[in-house]
Amino acid sequence: MSSPPKITLAIASDLHAHSNHPVSPSHLNTSAPEGVANQHPITGLLTLIEKEHLTATALLSPGDLGHQADPQGIQYSWNALKRLSVALGAEFYTATAGNHDIDSRYQGNDHAPEHILKSLTPSFPLGDDRFDDRYWARAYVIKDTNPFRLVLLNSSAYHGNTPTEKNHGRIDKQTLEDLRKDLTNRGKREINILLCHHHPHQHSELGLGEDDVMKQGQLLLDVLGSGQHGRWLVIHGHKHHPKMSYAAGGGGSAIVFAAGSLCSTLYPELQTVARNQFYLVTIDPAKCSGGLVGRVQAWDWASGIGWIQGRDNSGLPAHSGFGLRADPSLVAKRLAEIVDASPTPIPWVTLTQNYSDILYALPQDLNRIEVELSETYKIQITKIGSVPHEIGRSL
Repeated sequence: MSSPPKITLAIASDLHAHSNHPVSPSHLNTSAPEGVANQHPITGLLTLIEKEHLTATALLSPGDLGHQADPQGIQYSWNALKRLSVALGAEFYTATAGNHDIDSRYQGNDHAPEHILKSLTPSFPLGDDRFDDRYWARAYVIKDTNPFRLVLLNSSAYHGNTPTEKNHGRIDKQTLEDLRKDLTNRGKREINILLCHHHPHQHSELGLGEDDVMKQGQLLLDVLGSGQHGRWLVIHGHKHHPKMSYAAGGGGSAIVFAAGSLCSTLYPELQTVARNQFYLVTIDPAKCSGGLVGRVQAWDWASGIGWIQGRDNSGLPAHSGFGLRADPSLVAKRLAEIVDASPTPIPWVTLTQNYSDILYALPQDLNRIEVELSETYKIQITKIGSVPHEIGRSL
């Protein structure tokens, strides 16, 4: 029996495209020429995809296609996702509604805050009325694919209903119960992806706010982490601050991927620790027998240069992982034992062949492992850029 195919998800979040906004909230101006790859992030990304032969199963966008409900910006980004999807050879592309995609302040001439998204061609979010109508009616839709299940959640469903709703995301209790029943009736899938815009658990680093979290988000994470519906990766945008973490709960709690923004102009507080980023997330079902694990590739946008490999201080590094939930100090001890058994430094590629679990350490856990190795065992991990190259004892 053949193994299920690998899943590769391309992530392009928070494009914030605009049409000549006076304060330039994004590197994506709908009227800017596209011809120069190192000056235009979409042209640059198409160039990167072609140059590095990048492919994906699906292209996902966690929302904020446009800036401040800019109709031209939203349509431009929707078209850009289609172009990127074709270049990647993806089976489909999709997005979910971000707060900037909803006309919650009624700047247009329509009484429906979601009118811009509903007017898109192809139709939003999946280009199929059977799915799209359910997304708008129920605030979520489920798409079963081979070999994973995708849930699109509209955490901006209540924007425009009351003045305060525009300040945060929400999953209401009825939607949560409907989703739980729907997942139960469909049966368990081993690998599941939930795409939303707002963060379902607190993400308040750098003083960027604590009030915009998804209301009832932890209840959602509790449902996903119950073990009754398989293993879950939650992908969201909104904060523009890249981060991988595990949700509160038991050993099967959801993995939460906060995607950085593809194109927005970052707040000054963010500029020292993050860059605009594009991602490929790869999950090999054959490696997930002990829990959901995966690898992440990240690229930074550098205006005037183009897309380059992610760096240590730009959000997520060029290569990272998720799913290894072991104590970093115990992992460091295991690595020290491997190093002690070798008379010479060990190439990182060789190490990962013999101890593949290290590939799935969160970036922050890998940093803790490095510190423990250095301080306790006098062992160093040398790098080329942000990519580990070799491990061995300090001279």
